[in-house]
Amino acid sequence: MDDKQLSTYVSNIIEDIKKSGDKAIFKYLKEFDGVDLSKNGYKVSQRAIDNAAKSISKLLKNAINSSYSNVLAYHKYEYSQIKKKWAYSKNGLKVGQFYTSIDSVGIYVPGGRFPYPSTVIMTAVAAIAAGVKRIVMVTPPNKMNDAVLFTARLCGIREIYCIGGIMAVAALAYGTETVKKVNMIVGPGNTYVNEAKRQVFGHVGIDSLAGPSEVAIIADKDVPADYAAADIMAQIEHDPMANAYFLCESAKKISEIKKLLTKEAFKQLKIKLCSLNKAVDIVNVIAPEHLELLVKNYKSLLKDIKNAGAVFAGYQTPTASGDYWAGPSHVLPTKGSAKFSSGLSVMTFLKRSTYIEMNKNNKKAYKTIANFAQSEGMQYHKKSVEVRI
Repeated sequence: MDDKQLSTYVSNIIEDIKKSGDKAIFKYLKEFDGVDLSKNGYKVSQRAIDNAAKSISKLLKNAINSSYSNVLAYHKYEYSQIKKKWAYSKNGLKVGQFYTSIDSVGIYVPGGRFPYPSTVIMTAVAAIAAGVKRIVMVTPPNKMNDAVLFTARLCGIREIYCIGGIMAVAALAYGTETVKKVNMIVGPGNTYVNEAKRQVFGHVGIDSLAGPSEVAIIADKDVPADYAAADIMAQIEHDPMANAYFLCESAKKISEIKKLLTKEAFKQLKIKLCSLNKAVDIVNVIAPEHLELLVKNYKSLLKDIKNAGAVFAGYQTPTASGDYWAGPSHVLPTKGSAKFSSGLSVMTFLKRSTYIEMNKNNKKAYKTIANFAQSEGMQYHKKSVEVRI
């Protein structure tokens, strides 16, 4: 399916859901997921949410709780560092700005090859810290497992719908008889989800159009080969579209690491022998989602890193630490978009309003504004100022 065909295909489904609401949702649930939910509906019951904890292991609960705690602490601290309101006055004019949180957010938790409770944490918690009042979760019915539900409950999410793909994005953007529309949609997804998000953008906000996952690894001659090989393979296992770049200063080390990789890995891996400084230049062109600095003296490179979604510093910091536990969200810019955008954070869920206050002593300013309006032929703009002089 080419881009034009994809656009038309997605548009047709969105229009169908806008027109027919739940009727269309049930039709596509049958067609795409092989489930008939027309009797009981596709909203997950509170009982199912509350019961989810009973079937998952204590070990997994502890891991999820630990992740939630770290991520919440990180985003609360992030929020505390944002100046929520400021203004200054000069010659009778007061100007400034203030932040307010988005009212409602839809979180898309993808299906794919595995269930992703980590994505619930990595999207919802930043919204919680930002003060979002209504958080809605959607995920395909075949991936609505107990770990995902337990994590949603931990995050305080009570509004959960077992729908995925294009129909989930359309339902969140335009609403149905079951789903009340939201103001923003966040979370990674496949090509169809991305195209749906692209088409609804403007009617609702979106975080980004995420592409396949990617990592760039800069390694020195002393990096433990098994560390580097494991990190490469961890990237490859995301899916067949995931990309890995390995930039190393030692031909001997590259040869050593190659022996630890599977044959399939080389289809998704690019290897380059180069100096560490040259590797930094290459990374700034790639602008990877994840950047690992498997370098003893990694601090010497950090000052020159300009384009990366997230940086993992030193031998002891695998990308997996950010995927699951450390604190910052794992929803990051891909496909080179780290050159101009950032990962999901508290700021994703805040909007900035500017503030202007004039008073009757601003006569000189009023005349300046009137002259500007006159130059553009905006007579009522001019008049709106002149009546106040």
